[in-house]
Amino acid sequence: MEGRVSLAEIAELGSRTLTSAAGEIAAVTELVQRTTGIDITVVSEVTADEQYVFRGLESRAPLPFGAGAAIPYAASMCSRIHLGEAPATVPDTRREPALWQHWLTLKEGLGVDWDILAFCTRDVVLPDGTRFGTLCLHHLEEREFSPDEQALLEVLARMLGLEIWRERAAGQLVEAVEAYEDAERRRVELADELQHELRAPLQVIDGYAEGMLDGVIARDDEHVTLVRREAGRAIQLLADVADLVRLELETRDEERELVAADAIAREMRDRLAPLAEAAGVELRVDAEPAAVAIAPRRLEQLFVNLVRNSLRALEAGGGGSITIFVRPAGEVVEAGVEDDGPGMRADELERAFDRFYRGGSDRVGVQGSGLGLTIARRIARATGGDIRAEARAPRGLRVAARLPVAAEAAAGGGERALQAP
Repeated sequence: MEGRVSLAEIAELGSRTLTSAAGEIAAVTELVQRTTGIDITVVSEVTADEQYVFRGLESRAPLPFGAGAAIPYAASMCSRIHLGEAPATVPDTRREPALWQHWLTLKEGLGVDWDILAFCTRDVVLPDGTRFGTLCLHHLEEREFSPDEQALLEVLARMLGLEIWRERAAGQLVEAVEAYEDAERRRVELADELQHELRAPLQVIDGYAEGMLDGVIARDDEHVTLVRREAGRAIQLLADVADLVRLELETRDEERELVAADAIAREMRDRLAPLAEAAGVELRVDAEPAAVAIAPRRLEQLFVNLVRNSLRALEAGGGGSITIFVRPAGEVVEAGVEDDGPGMRADELERAFDRFYRGGSDRVGVQGSGLGLTIARRIARATGGDIRAEARAPRGLRVAARLPVAAEAAAGGGERALQAP
C-alpha cells in the first residue's frame, strides 16, 4: 500500500532523532556562550545515582575535565539552589554565604585557581514534570544578568527539556521496533521448528493407520498403543509450545512473591514421588532454607520440568535416583535437580537448553518435546537469574537454576509464601 511507513523506516527515524538531542545540547551551550559572553556554560544531567554529569560544556576558563565528566550532585552549586540555600540568579556569589562556602569546597576539589563570582541557573524540566538537569551560567567576575539573558535561559532550558523528551521517546520507539522484530523472528522460527518436530509423530500415526486400513499391519493392542503414544507425544509437544509462548508473554509483568524455595521443593517431591516410583526411581529432596522472589507456580513448574527431564533420561539410559535441591550460594539460590542417569557429553551440555534438543546418540530413546529445559531457562531468566547443566562424576547430570536471593526475606522452611515486611 502506498504511503505506508515500514518498521525499518520508523527505526531509522528514531535513530536520527537519538543523535539530535546531543547536538541540540552542544548548540545551546555554544549559543549561550556567544550571546552572553559568559565564561562557563554547562548543561548537566542529574542521574538516578545522584551524579551531576556535564552533558554540554563551553568554557573560556581552564577546566580539569570536559563534556561527559561527572561529579557528585551534592557537590554541584545547583544542589544548593535546589535546597533553597540561594536564589537561582546570583550576581555575586560572595554575598550568598552558603553558596560561596560550597564553591570554595568545590574549588579545592577541582584544583582550580579562579572563582565563580556570578551564577545563574535554570532547571531543564521534561514535559512530565521530572527534572533532567540544569542549564547553568558561571562567570569569573561579578555581573548582573539582564532580564533578556534570564528569559533566554528560560526558553533554552524549556527547549532542551522538549528535545531530550523527544530523544527518549525515540529511544523507546527504536527499542519497541527491535523487540517486535525479534518477537516476529522468533515466532517464525518456532513455527518452522514445530512443523519439523510434529512431522515425526504424525508420520508414524499416518503410517500405522494406513497399514491397518490396508491390512498390512494388525489392528491389535500393541499397534494401537504405539499410535496412541505418538499421538500423546504430539499433544505434549503442542502443550509445551503453548506454555513456552505463554511464558514469554506473561513473565514480563507477572507478579512475584517472596517464597520459601525449600518448602516448594519438599512439596514437589511429595507430589512427584508416585510418578518416580512408577518408573522405579527414588525421588529425594535436599533443601536448605532459602527465599526467592518468583511466582510460586513458576518455581513449581521449574522443578516439574527438571524432574520430568531426568526421569526420561533415567528410563532410557539407566539410573535409580533423582534429588531435588535448594542451596544458598552467596547472592543466589541454586534450585534444581541432580540424577545418576547417563548424563550428557560436553558438546551436548552446550545445547541442552536449545528448543527441541533431546541429546545425542546415547539418548536416542529419550521421549519428550525437547522443550522442558528451554522452559526452565525462561523461568530462571525471568527472575534475573540463569540456569546451567553440568555432568556429575562418575555419571549423571546436574541442572541448577541460579535465582537471585530475596535478601529482605527471612526464609523459613515451613512457610510456602513469605510476605515482605
